[in-house]
Amino acid sequence: MVILDTSTIIDVSRGNGRAVAAVRKARQEGEAMTASAITLFELAASTPAGLGEKMRELLKAVDVVEFGPAQAEAAAAAYSELRGKGEDIGVLDAMIAGTALCARQALITGNAKHFKRVRGLETITY
Repeated sequence: MVILDTSTIIDVSRGNGRAVAAVRKARQEGEAMTASAITLFELAASTPAGLGEKMRELLKAVDVVEFGPAQAEAAAAAYSELRGKGEDIGVLDAMIAGTALCARQALITGNAKHFKRVRGLETITY
């Protein structure tokens, strides 16, 4: 299983060839597609109308991973560690990273700058 970052879902919805290829490769390798509940928040909050029909269709192929206490603790640890080094990645990205860390899943992302710095997080970048 892999977790799709918000940037990946947006890029796939826009037809970004590199993002589509990364997701296609993971699927061909038998990986199930998941996304953090935080990603759903980011997508829904990105426009006043919330999730559009095209995005809802795309998300039907993705299982949502809940964000609970274990994910919150993992996110807080990653956030605090990076912030202490002056490498703040933002709260929402830390929460997505915490979700992936708890699930022991690789994160497919176009945002290598943020996620490569999270200790223990496997990333697949495009």
